[in-house]
Amino acid sequence: MPIPLIPVIYALAAGGTLVPHAAGGLIVTGAGGYIAGTFLSTAAINGLLATASTTLGAGALYFSSATASIIGSAGIFGTTIGASGITGALMSAGIISSTPVWVPIAVGGAALGCGYGGYRLLKLKQKIKATPNGEEAQFTEAEAKIIENLIKHLEKKDSQGAKPNKLVE
Repeated sequence: MPIPLIPVIYALAAGGTLVPHAAGGLIVTGAGGYIAGTFLSTAAINGLLATASTTLGAGALYFSSATASIIGSAGIFGTTIGASGITGALMSAGIISSTPVWVPIAVGGAALGCGYGGYRLLKLKQKIKATPNGEEAQFTEAEAKIIENLIKHLEKKDSQGAKPNKLVE
């Protein structure tokens, strides 16, 4: 069953915001209140999170391997012997003597940010799984913002010429 994201995407693009609905689930609201046809049930959000997790996981895997090969590494014991990528080229040219301290700090900060985002998605998935069948979960504003960002990310990926999303039909 495809998730009805087309009205949600249009409403978000027009300036709407995804907010928790009083009866559970999420809905887009605008200046005049709730926007008709934009309600997302807990089951629809579960499908969205499954798709987003797959997409984000594959992207993270690609990014981490591409980043490692592009940045490269210093050689044996920090020398230029066996150095690779940008780091090796800069070391061979004498521009840097070793990897600057900001590189591991930046990578560590990015890893912490990704880890926290993954933790938030995991908690959201657990909340949805704990919701009994036939009932709607009560979401917070922060959870609504996470899901709104996922929808915008998936829509942006689709509009950039990627393979069409099975969610948007």
